[in-house]
Amino acid sequence: MKIKRAVDNKDGRFPLELRNIIADQPTKVVFKEIYRLMERGGISAALFMGDLTDIGDQAGYLASAKYIAQALQLGTSGAFAGLPIGIVPGNHDINRTLAAESDLTSKFGPLLQAMAQNGLPPLPVLKPIWMKAVNGAAVANIALLNSCWGCGSKEFIPPEFREGVSKAIEDALAHPTDDPEAHERTVRAYYDRQFDTPAFSEDTIRELAIEGSETQRRGLLVACAHHNILPQRLTRLAPYTELVNSGAFRSTLAEMGRPIIYLHGHIHEDPIEILQVPGGDPVVSISAPAATAGFNILDLVFTRSGIPLSCQVTGWRFNESGILRPRRPIIVPLIGRKTRSTSGQLAQLYGALLATHDLYWSDVVKLATTIYDTDVEANVEEALELLASDGSVSIENYREDRSSWIVGARI
Repeated sequence: MKIKRAVDNKDGRFPLELRNIIADQPTKVVFKEIYRLMERGGISAALFMGDLTDIGDQAGYLASAKYIAQALQLGTSGAFAGLPIGIVPGNHDINRTLAAESDLTSKFGPLLQAMAQNGLPPLPVLKPIWMKAVNGAAVANIALLNSCWGCGSKEFIPPEFREGVSKAIEDALAHPTDDPEAHERTVRAYYDRQFDTPAFSEDTIRELAIEGSETQRRGLLVACAHHNILPQRLTRLAPYTELVNSGAFRSTLAEMGRPIIYLHGHIHEDPIEILQVPGGDPVVSISAPAATAGFNILDLVFTRSGIPLSCQVTGWRFNESGILRPRRPIIVPLIGRKTRSTSGQLAQLYGALLATHDLYWSDVVKLATTIYDTDVEANVEEALELLASDGSVSIENYREDRSSWIVGARI
């Protein structure tokens, strides 16, 4: 976890104390804001997408785990001990010396120890780790996955030139006695270009398919791993950086017959991408930024009966002045054509909204008293969520109490 201050520091003579006052550390600002949102309430789970440290630094990983536990008061002894927390391993978390051992699980040992020492739950290694975030009828089944099986392991290099390539890598990473800076550049180049092959284990894909389709059927499935299941948008000239079995994994998700959210990190960009086979349910891929850039808030919306309706993604990012602010939310529909309501009351309310200008919540409720006989406010809220999920209406002040909502309809 790199920590740099948000300041263009061109004058080394500038007083350190004053610099610290006028320019805080981005990571510290991000964690302060996350903690403030947690104190405010409404956060059901905290998820971290890997790369807690850099170039396999085991001491750095331990320090990062400690920082997460203390700064956010998470884990067994924190103020938010009851909040579900999930962390997945990233390729930069893997120590290459341990990865060279014949036991493929050894490289995850220090990461598991760091979690345990700070009262944090374990990382997924051999199989998925399942969590639940529950709020009434709304249930998110969260699967933590390990996409780093191939990271640093020569077994995933093609056998025809495995030994030669492995020896060349070992020689290049050997510490030179006369130029430590050159060694650091070599190690960083190896991690940045990631000359290995990240992959999911077959057991991981199989269990996700079985558990995700059967025992975890109620609610929304949220899968979390470090690597993206699609190539990044910017052309990447590093052939060993993509998941080697991402196609099999994507097919597994697409064939589950339910909407799925897939959260990842690795590329440190901001794409939200939707995968969908004809007639199928969406698989929504959402990338997390680096901690120094901000974080994402996901608002998952369900119908009163617990059917996933939409996912609203609000990215908190630093603006040009270095202030951490929320961006305009992006609403991604999840309900799909099979479960969308076609009631006449919904159509009647939508028609009434189209005939008006922007309305406050109280005005919408008053308008709806001629449409719904009972539970007017509950029916109106669900109807607006349905209409907002596909962009039929916009809701200003969405994250505020619904009494502050301003509703506008459009075709």
